[in-house]
Amino acid sequence: MMMYSKWFSVILFIFYIILLIEVIQDHNMIAMYMMAIGMLAEAAVCMVQAFRKK
Repeated sequence: MMMYSKWFSVILFIFYIILLIEVIQDHNMIAMYMMAIGMLAEAAVCMVQAFRKK
């Protein structure tokens, strides 16, 4: 289960809006790089939260 801070959620939302614009404009390689960066950022946040002591 992914639990993000509000700011991180807003940043990801804006990032994925830009990604969608790049896909619509047929800039597929930039979109693929952005998708990989976004997925890595999400995974990193989830990993940190999973290993954080409660």
